[in-house]
Amino acid sequence: MSTLQPIIHVLRHSSDEDVVEQFFEHESLIWIDWREDEGDLIQYFNDRLPESDQIKCEIIDIDKPRGVDIVLSSNDRKLKIPFADDRTDRDSAIRAMQEMIAPRYQIRWFMESLGNDTLAYLLLSTEQWTELEKQFGKEKLEFHFQPITSESIMFSLDMDEVFTLVETRQKARTSE
Repeated sequence: MSTLQPIIHVLRHSSDEDVVEQFFEHESLIWIDWREDEGDLIQYFNDRLPESDQIKCEIIDIDKPRGVDIVLSSNDRKLKIPFADDRTDRDSAIRAMQEMIAPRYQIRWFMESLGNDTLAYLLLSTEQWTELEKQFGKEKLEFHFQPITSESIMFSLDMDEVFTLVETRQKARTSE
């Protein structure tokens, strides 16, 4: 069975709540809790990458309220995650990981997990995402699997924003 087969199935039957619910259990999803340690979530993504493409994660104690800097590196790149002075956060770590693995890979947020305190992500090669986009169209693919960009806000959404997004998505789903 193709690696993409379960994803194709959920995209084909996205209006079937049972199919979507079953996909929540799929092993390809990477689940990240809002309390997750940023170093751990980098490892979750690394676990889905070939060893040659994995990102090194160095945690350095610093004298700022957040207490640490996290530096990501590969053979040819190095990136200090741009956290606020007073805290680390999952959004910045996920955006930085996406930046490090691009353009070969893409992390996308499985939007059906919106509203939970644990969010689901899917990491595939850019080639696989392109194949899915050709088959289902960019709009449908991004409705269900939102690309991570430098502006992505996931865990830092306030509850009003989450409720508005959930409501907007429900309205869009009923018009599919």
